[in-house]
Amino acid sequence: MARLGILDNFTATHGTRCLREDMFGVEVIFSGKIRNGFVDGLDYDSPVSALRGVLSSMNGAYLDDIIGRATDENIALYILFSLRKWLPHSVRVYEGNSKYVEVSPSDLDFNEYPSYLALSKAKSLLMRERPSDAIEELNQIISMNHDFADAYNLRGRCHKYMDRYDLALLDYMRALIINPDFGEAYRNLGNAYYYLDDNDQTIPVFTKAIELMPNSALAYNNRGFAYQKLEEFELAAQDHTKAIEIDPNYAEAYGDRGDVFMALGMKDLAERDYQKARELADSGNDTYAGIVMY
Repeated sequence: MARLGILDNFTATHGTRCLREDMFGVEVIFSGKIRNGFVDGLDYDSPVSALRGVLSSMNGAYLDDIIGRATDENIALYILFSLRKWLPHSVRVYEGNSKYVEVSPSDLDFNEYPSYLALSKAKSLLMRERPSDAIEELNQIISMNHDFADAYNLRGRCHKYMDRYDLALLDYMRALIINPDFGEAYRNLGNAYYYLDDNDQTIPVFTKAIELMPNSALAYNNRGFAYQKLEEFELAAQDHTKAIEIDPNYAEAYGDRGDVFMALGMKDLAERDYQKARELADSGNDTYAGIVMY
């Protein structure tokens, strides 16, 4: 067995919080028997031409519009899928001289990838505060796959971002019909009920989300905020504290617990939490800074 590698590179812009331009090296590896100077009879010029075509479409482009979140792994998966006709052994993407990410066909469901790619692009659009564009992308996914729970859940988040809570509610419910154990959809559903002032549903739905995602700081903090609305401040403080235990860099949880302490007349504790929230925000260490979560 022998390996044949194709090397090339491209430069592109990416990022949501701040844009940056990077050069990425790409190596596509083929493995097989050498026959007449080819690996498994592979016409060397064809995959070289195909790779250059893929990289040309990415060169100078904004990657998030092409592949969604522009991680090295997502870049490698996109190239692997694009070259599937030539059955590559693996694809490596380099940033710098030695660091690389490598993916192989076993890392990719080729049938599901188009839906995954479209979902990733829709997430990126929402992150960049373009919910209408994200909904258009998601509508196309759903038209092709009516049982894609993640697409309904994300479309619900887009509707929520646009204050269309009734539509968000319907999409979260559709996601849960498809996948009754979808904890994140329950968390989002709880938020929709919260903003629709349906207090009878909000706490039980957040509790279900916590049952399914016991390590979700977001779910605990959301329920704590719902308890605040009901002026059940002791229960709210417990949930915000649990959120902080799970994720000590969750700035909003400190701010929310500070509000609870202030409501309970514990001014010193409140000021301490407010200070911690400011420190996390100012240092850039807040886990969810700049991320569209709700």
